[in-house]
Amino acid sequence: MALPVGARLHIGHEAIVEITGLRSCCVQIDTFQQGMLREIIARVDGKLVRKGGVMGIVVEGGEVRLDDAIVVRLPDGPFVRLEVV
Repeated sequence: MALPVGARLHIGHEAIVEITGLRSCCVQIDTFQQGMLREIIARVDGKLVRKGGVMGIVVEGGEVRLDDAIVVRLPDGPFVRLEVV
């Protein structure tokens, strides 16, 4: 939630994913477990906060393993807050 648009996640030795926005959740998530939508959406200071995850694009493909380190590289320029895409 604290990452800006354009942050890049370097996963393992090869893979890179660029964060583009927040994932918008809907009632379909309750098909996995009843009440899940209620748990991942909250209000903080009157604002809707989604905790469902982020969207991104694969910049570089590669094998990703369970214990791979993830290194965050922030983009140059001003901080642009993630919005629902």
